[in-house]
Amino acid sequence: MVGIVIATETFRPLVLAQAKARKLDPNLVVVKHPVGGLNATELDERIGAAFEGLRLEMKQ
Repeated sequence: MVGIVIATETFRPLVLAQAKARKLDPNLVVVKHPVGGLNATELDERIGAAFEGLRLEMKQ
C-alpha cells in the first residue's frame, strides 16, 4: 500500500522530523499555507496546483 501525506509548507519540517524519527521516507505533497479558512474554490485551486507539481516531479 502506498500513502501520500499532504501538508502545508509551514508543517513540512514537522512532518519530516516525525518521519525521520520513525525511519520513514514519506511521499509528501506540500501545499501553500494556510488552507484553513479557504472557500471550496480556493481549496480546489490549491489542490490543483499541488497535483500539477506532483505530476511534473514524477515525469523527471
